[in-house]
Amino acid sequence: MAVALLAAGAVTAVWPSVPFPLVAVAERVATATPGGVATFFIELLQHLALPLTVVVVGVGLIGVTWALGQLALPPLAGRLGGLPASVLLAVPSWLVAVLAFEPDASTVGRAVYALTLAACAFIGAVVTARGFDRTVPVDPSAVADPARRMLLQATAAGAGAVALTWLPLGGRFGRRTDPGTRPLAATPVSQAPLRPASFDGVAGLTPRITPLEDFYTVDEELIDPDVDPARWRLSVGGLVEQPYELSYDELLAFPLVEQHTTLACISNPVGGDLISTATWTGARLADLLQRARPRDGAIEVVFRAIGRYSDSLPLADALRPVTLVAVGMNGQTLPRAHGFPARLLAPGYFGMKQPKWLSSIEVVDTPYDGYWEQRGWVKAAVVKTWSRIDGLDQPDDGVWTVAGVAYAGDRRVERVEVSLDDGSSWRDAEIEPPPSGMTWARWRLAFDPSEASRVVVRATDGDGVVQVSTPQAPHPSGATGYDAVTL
Repeated sequence: MAVALLAAGAVTAVWPSVPFPLVAVAERVATATPGGVATFFIELLQHLALPLTVVVVGVGLIGVTWALGQLALPPLAGRLGGLPASVLLAVPSWLVAVLAFEPDASTVGRAVYALTLAACAFIGAVVTARGFDRTVPVDPSAVADPARRMLLQATAAGAGAVALTWLPLGGRFGRRTDPGTRPLAATPVSQAPLRPASFDGVAGLTPRITPLEDFYTVDEELIDPDVDPARWRLSVGGLVEQPYELSYDELLAFPLVEQHTTLACISNPVGGDLISTATWTGARLADLLQRARPRDGAIEVVFRAIGRYSDSLPLADALRPVTLVAVGMNGQTLPRAHGFPARLLAPGYFGMKQPKWLSSIEVVDTPYDGYWEQRGWVKAAVVKTWSRIDGLDQPDDGVWTVAGVAYAGDRRVERVEVSLDDGSSWRDAEIEPPPSGMTWARWRLAFDPSEASRVVVRATDGDGVVQVSTPQAPHPSGATGYDAVTL
């Protein structure tokens, strides 16, 4: 089994369209896990949940094949011969991997996948048969037990299989160049101006626009889909008069717009960094939907991604002019990690409502629960007013400056207040004009450090609603509470 996995890892490294079988099985396990159980492990393990699922699947698979080898290989080999017996015992694991695989636009079909894994399994069976012949019977006078030596070799092979698919070296040989390294090959019809920054000299303050390499990522995919834009199609259908499909070039031919928008993960804690801002380029979703002409009775729009992810928006929000099918970030083609060829951008919602690697848009007449709603997270997922302390600037003149960012979705940030005495009193901070009403705003406050003990920040949104002070964990609707620093 270890050799078969090593062979499969090598295939994945040079041919990424053939997923590593442990990842395929782990993703199917994650999808099939009941929502309450999945949420428990996600809260316990955070972003390690899915990688650890892969490890558990790998350990379980090795354990099962070890048991089969111990119990069934000797009698079967005595009747059939070592190689036929090994091939027969490889069939159950091969069948599990094939049935767990879900083909999509970034992968080969099921038949090709089955044949490829069959070849890998056969290589493992050949090694098994030769090893069986070498270790049965074991010479009691031998200095080294061949079975123990082979176990060490198998462990090394299994580790090599994981390295080929997960480490930076692996999974790179056959992948296309990341599209995010290229300028977007389209000119936006409407560009978003960006006024000069005024707070850039404050030490530790985050940039207004996040560089692509620093933009946060949270995925359900262990390995980002490597989509061929020539093969990719975006279907628009459901409860519409005129369903249709778009190629990548046809999507780029739509009138494109730029807009500055902040994206935040619903699992971002108070003071966390799972939040970033970009200048996005995309087609208005309303233009795509109006071409399809939604029918009477439609209430939501469902967005499905390559893989197993999906979520939805109310039709009214999908038709807002600021809701985009994004194809670019910061003037570059949308990077693979951020959803190339296209992703949804819905200002005011947490990132879970904005699928990457879009494959279909479907208008529906019944409420739809997306991937995370099925696992216990809130359906609405509207961004909460939030603020963060980025750092303290301590110049030699004795006057310190505390600075950070505040965010309120598409409600804009109206006010930021800072307390120097752990919330007993508050002062207004200076707010830098933000890139847009859909981004974070940077703030700063100069103060005498002798007056301060514990610095706390809070924000007020454009509706006059003050940030919630009561601490709450991110699950199920986003974290609340004030960020603070003790001097």
